Amino acid sequence: MYIFDLRSSLKPGYDAGGKAESLGNMLRMGLPVPPGYVIAAQAFEGGKLKKEASAELAELVKKLSAGHHTYAVRSSAVGEDGSEDSFAGAYETVLDVKPDDIEQAVMTVAASADNERVGVYAQERGTKAGVTAVVIQRYISPDYAGVIFTADPINGSRGRMTGSFVRGAGEKLVSGDGMDGEFVIDTVKYSYHGSPEMSPYAKKLYGYAKKAASDGVPKDIEWAVADGKVYILQSRPITTLFRNNYDDFEINDSLCGELLLSKTNVGEIFLRPVSPVTYGMVNMISSIIGVPLISNVCGQLYLNITGLCSMIMSFGVKKEKAFGKIRELAGGIPDTEIPVYPYDRKILTRAVRKMIKDSFKKKPAKYKPKKLKGRFTEVSLEVIDMIHKAGNQQELLGIWTNDCEPFMAGALSAIMTALDVRSLFRTRDRLEKICGTELADRLMSDCSGKSNIESLGPLLGIADIIAGKMTKKEYIVKYGHRDADEMELSIPFPYENKNFPDNVIEDYKNSGIDAYAMKAAQEKRCEEAINEFGAKYPSQTGKLARMLKKYSAAVASREIVRSDALRLFCLIREYLLRAGDLTGLGDDIFMLYIDEVKELLSGNNTCVGKIPVRRKNYEKQMSMPNFPSMICGRFTLDEWKSAGSPGGYYRFGETVEQSGSCVIDGVAGSAGQCEGVARVLKNIDDADKIEQGDILVVPAANIGWVRVFPKISALVTDVGAPLSHAVIVARELGIPAVVSCQSASAMLHTGDRIRVDGTLGKVYFAEG
Repeated sequence: MYIFDLRSSLKPGYDAGGKAESLGNMLRMGLPVPPGYVIAAQAFEGGKLKKEASAELAELVKKLSAGHHTYAVRSSAVGEDGSEDSFAGAYETVLDVKPDDIEQAVMTVAASADNERVGVYAQERGTKAGVTAVVIQRYISPDYAGVIFTADPINGSRGRMTGSFVRGAGEKLVSGDGMDGEFVIDTVKYSYHGSPEMSPYAKKLYGYAKKAASDGVPKDIEWAVADGKVYILQSRPITTLFRNNYDDFEINDSLCGELLLSKTNVGEIFLRPVSPVTYGMVNMISSIIGVPLISNVCGQLYLNITGLCSMIMSFGVKKEKAFGKIRELAGGIPDTEIPVYPYDRKILTRAVRKMIKDSFKKKPAKYKPKKLKGRFTEVSLEVIDMIHKAGNQQELLGIWTNDCEPFMAGALSAIMTALDVRSLFRTRDRLEKICGTELADRLMSDCSGKSNIESLGPLLGIADIIAGKMTKKEYIVKYGHRDADEMELSIPFPYENKNFPDNVIEDYKNSGIDAYAMKAAQEKRCEEAINEFGAKYPSQTGKLARMLKKYSAAVASREIVRSDALRLFCLIREYLLRAGDLTGLGDDIFMLYIDEVKELLSGNNTCVGKIPVRRKNYEKQMSMPNFPSMICGRFTLDEWKSAGSPGGYYRFGETVEQSGSCVIDGVAGSAGQCEGVARVLKNIDDADKIEQGDILVVPAANIGWVRVFPKISALVTDVGAPLSHAVIVARELGIPAVVSCQSASAMLHTGDRIRVDGTLGKVYFAEG
């Protein structure tokens, strides 16, 4: 069988080509695509139809002749209408074909695979034309025909769709000979602007186009209107926007749409470009929870502010309020128009329902969310022990299916229900309204009260070892998974180092600082702030106590959740190491995505051939400079350099002026003032250069930097927010901190004398 209905799936080993696959997907989605058939590429041999295929086509022609329709015969080459190459207009198309003429039209289209246009396009794109299938589709005789882009093809904005049309058939439009009208559709809150002729059909077209692009890939869609009905004729990715190559690990999400991206939170976790396997895991988690959370720009990860804002707006929240809800999470954001796009909230609700449903699926009781609470360490160590004992690839694959996946699913469900987001993000605003910013900061400077938050544990635990309150073995189990690169799967965790924790104990002793004394001093300052509040606002003291109690509990819970979540990464790394051993790939296993690792363990090693180019691209990404802390719109290294902006905020098409030489504006992270010498570092590998009393200036600081906090007098970061993990610890220890300075690490140099005001959120160049 060589001919298939467009709605159906082809037999394995048969190629339908990009156009037929797209049309079939849209038909299955319920879009008004004219019905039709595809002749698989394998039906052709030597430029002619095989005997069996010719007989099938003859039978199809008899069937089609019973109706009163004519047909469009189009190419559907492998690679045509794809995300990287379109081949638009390169192959022949024959329209308004009578059934008796279909076979001749099929041969005309098939022969076009060898025409000059196809060859020139392939040569210019550095690609090659694939084998050609042929689509036979009911022809629509249009009153109007046109194209619509679901995103602006220049700047990638998904906030509006742009279109054009002609009266009658659309050949004049697609050939570039002219058009009869243009229009724009606002997609965030539907509104139509353009030629009145299209107005009666615009809303239908908008709905269909939105559905066709619901996979997140911007589309170039050909459509027609006949007898008052809107039809979708073709759909292909806008290749100028969607150019991600996952096979080669060349990914730049900033080219896929106009997005506002921030390194805050995400950039503090992933201080370096991520490996393929790490990106694959992060992307998988984002898809599981259904939130457009993370974007990848040449290996460097960003928080997708546009995606989050668009998601919140999909629930009826106005743009300004939606953005306000994430401002504290995202830190300081330039005063700019935030691009948003229509987000289908069903994506999130479906993901949540699936998570709930999965939590009730039959699985070992120990992996159910309720059973996992408080037992992440114990259970993860049990599974890791099973991984170490796996004797062959098949056994290891079974552990992933029967233990790793159920554990991760249960853990994610437990984590999602453990956060008190309301108290976490509303407390500061509520306090500021009562007593102002300065006092509010001091009141919130000691989140943990007399207990110790989890992120402070790696530091205080060292003091406990020295005091004989904790053994080294206990410390390794409790904190051996916490480090600067704790979520990068290709980098060893501290517990894998045979010198751990002796190395950090020695560093702590050499610092000459007592971490518990620092914490006690901060507790006293917070107590003084509470007393000051009581004296100024005696009627509000009860309310303050309740707010701080809830806030402290929310912060403590969040920090525990972060630590627990990292157990999943320990588990995955141990799994990958064992897979590398059993397959003989070693560290090359980190150049694969998890699904490929599973295929490899099952005996399919085709993915191994992708490793060399991925490693080359990964190493290239590792050699790139730190990108801006915030990006809006398309970003490439050359465009960034030509804009003259070494760091901070970059917006496509604009040259960004840097802050003046006297002051750097940021966001207040931890109250207090300090003057001293700057120590500008790019990553934790250079931490041994820090001298006692230095002011640490870094692109971002995460939990891995906490062990050096006793040596520093203040902290300055390019990205960050008041609720960043490292900033919370800085407040606990009374270390002044200014975060979200955008480009401080580029503007300052080691040896500069600076003054840090953690209360106002400013950094000054000191005189003398």
